[in-house]
Amino acid sequence: MIIAAIAVITKTTVMFMPLMLIILMSLFSSVVYGMTEEDYVTDNLDEISDISHQHITQILQDKKGFLWLSSWNGLYRFDGYDFVAFKAKPGDGNDMNSDRFRNIVLDYDITPEKAVGNIYCRVDDDVFLFDVRTSTFRPVTGKPNGKARDVFKINGSRIDDFTDSRGIHWKITQDGFFRSVPRMQTWNRVNGVSPSVTRVMYRDRNGRLWIGTKDGRLAAFRPDMSLIGYMGKDGKLHSGLTEFFPVYCMCEDDKGNIWIGCKPFGLFRLHDESIESVTGLSSGDVYDMKKDSKGRIWVATHVGGINVVSVENSNSRKSTGYRIKHIEGTKGLRVRRLLVLEDGTMLATTTTGLLVADNIYKPLDKIRWRMHVREANRRESLSDNATMNVVRDRKGRLFVTTESGGLNRILTENLHADRFSFRHYGMENGMGSDVTMACIVLSDNKLLIQCNNMLSVLDVETSRIENYGRSFWGESLQFSDAEPLMLDDGRLLVSLQTGALVFPVKELSAVSYVPRIVLTSLRMADMPADYTVDYKDTIIISPSHRDFTLSFSALDYIGNRYIRYATKLDADSTWSYPTATNSIEFRDIDAGTHVLKIRSTNALGQWTDNVRTVTIVVEPTFFEAWYGQLLVILVIAGCIVALTYIIMYVRNLEKRRKETLEAYLLLLEQKNETSYDKPSLSEQHPEPIVIAPRLSAEDEVFMKKIADFVEKNISDSDIGINDMAAATAVSRSGLNRKMRHLLGVTPADFLKEARMNRAVKMLKETGMPVSEIAYACGFSDPKYFAKCVKGSTGKTPRELRN
Repeated sequence: MIIAAIAVITKTTVMFMPLMLIILMSLFSSVVYGMTEEDYVTDNLDEISDISHQHITQILQDKKGFLWLSSWNGLYRFDGYDFVAFKAKPGDGNDMNSDRFRNIVLDYDITPEKAVGNIYCRVDDDVFLFDVRTSTFRPVTGKPNGKARDVFKINGSRIDDFTDSRGIHWKITQDGFFRSVPRMQTWNRVNGVSPSVTRVMYRDRNGRLWIGTKDGRLAAFRPDMSLIGYMGKDGKLHSGLTEFFPVYCMCEDDKGNIWIGCKPFGLFRLHDESIESVTGLSSGDVYDMKKDSKGRIWVATHVGGINVVSVENSNSRKSTGYRIKHIEGTKGLRVRRLLVLEDGTMLATTTTGLLVADNIYKPLDKIRWRMHVREANRRESLSDNATMNVVRDRKGRLFVTTESGGLNRILTENLHADRFSFRHYGMENGMGSDVTMACIVLSDNKLLIQCNNMLSVLDVETSRIENYGRSFWGESLQFSDAEPLMLDDGRLLVSLQTGALVFPVKELSAVSYVPRIVLTSLRMADMPADYTVDYKDTIIISPSHRDFTLSFSALDYIGNRYIRYATKLDADSTWSYPTATNSIEFRDIDAGTHVLKIRSTNALGQWTDNVRTVTIVVEPTFFEAWYGQLLVILVIAGCIVALTYIIMYVRNLEKRRKETLEAYLLLLEQKNETSYDKPSLSEQHPEPIVIAPRLSAEDEVFMKKIADFVEKNISDSDIGINDMAAATAVSRSGLNRKMRHLLGVTPADFLKEARMNRAVKMLKETGMPVSEIAYACGFSDPKYFAKCVKGSTGKTPRELRN
């Protein structure tokens, strides 16, 4: 019996064991996400890491803020963006036999007297020290080995959860590696609001708050947000959930009647506890209503444009008199929101642009309407034609929200201008989303922008933007386009796709966490990444690696989606445009010492005082160094001196050749001078011939032979270069080289020059006929002679003679 009972109990236990395990896991998982699911925002980091969560053995955080994880696949470092693995590699001199890291502990717990942030690692049964400054492992022996093993025993063989310095929980479960961020904001959903898209939130003159949803519920609340009741189609408030119409807008006239705009059921007027349908609108899709100073109600509709309702002037509150007029200039427009200014200017957001009326107090047919739209080739135009809402802040500045173009501020002061200039705020400069649906003024310089999945706060003076999304609210919220309402107690009422929420506005600026900026890697071409760069006082860049990328991270583990960075290089530069990029690329940076400054926002987009200064020394190339530049100067000076010498040498050589040529030509003239109209040569006393510059004895002999040959054969038209070469006992080419070297002319040129000199002298000093002079000078054709004289002197023989 007992054995049978035990068998039954055992069998029952085995049957229910899986169920018990599931229950225990469910209870355990609730702890994973924090004390309660509402207190934490949790995500699975398996999606951004290659770590097998099933083999994570230990987690710790160093004093810089890095997270370190030991695993059976090496040691990992997490900086909020990337998991970097450190493990044994072939040929790296590492004595580790495997990458199974079973435990890790900081050196502050082992050798506090000389700790620098290194990590003691238990790899299988051995102990190694990971040097964070060199990314190398070395075996540990002696007392540190024993002390490390004692700490490893205290830590245990495996960690399941870890809480960092920010209070973020890191959890390892069979489902993944989870990060659970404590919820920053305590907010409440408004009880009594239907879990549908909230389309209107309105406060009447009695302080009642009205919230209408797309499913046809219109709830009324007291100022403390306690529920009064639900509007019924009979015009009365009911305590139970009552169906009405999908309300998109409300407006109270001067008599206290409440006008209710619905889609697609048109316009209703509520007075006391009776309600009536208002007919005559151009469309039954009513989106917005605004009252002007004359008590008229302007109605924005989809497709039907804008209508104006004039309420009958009567002392009776229950008067049903009203007149509706359609504004022809707006017919066919899909109008969403209206804003009426004191001077009569009206701004209307539409699906096709921003519509502006110059003065609504003029006769309706005299109102001038201008549409401002996005222009493809004008950067300062509207960013998106699908405009959602328009608001004016306390300083009179106007802002337009758009469906997908972010927030636009109107810069043009003259609202009646034909073209507006806008300043754009969007994701490119820090806003969490470009889908901006509604807006409310928080203070003189701050606006709250209601985006599709978060709230953003813009400081108009500084252009700084803070984003409040999933990490702030504790869950993913989807906001709707109903305008937010500021309550008297300092809380803000905000519309959702699933109801409405209320929270204290002061908590938007209460979060001021200042993340530390760390350097995470230095990458150069053809070199492995350097992950130890944060531990260096100065970054040294060699001359051959001036193109490099420096990565960094603001250690805010809440999330990096809305973290923005700005950088500044050297003191004379300005801060760069804020971006989400956590790196900076340098291309061919100049040699010398540079100072790089980096700053960032925290995870909510709040700018903080966390400037990180980095010194970068770029080593000069040989020719950029002082000794290289000195060498360049000396080389240039030497080249100038050499070039000057060459020029002077060539000039002197040319001068010498010219002087030599002139001297021998003069010698020929004196030797061949005739005695026409002069005493005979025997009776003359010629001046001595001085040949300069002096030639060598060998060259003088050579030139004497040339002169004698020319003197004897100058009148012979048949002599040639070969004859001259034979007379000097050299070859034709040798003769040519020699005469070029001594005189700078060829033998033929020398012979021609001698004949021309004789011809000119005879033309000027004798009366011989030109033909005879031609024959005497070695020309067989007097016409050719005349042509040569003309080419040499520029004058004909006759002109020379005259």
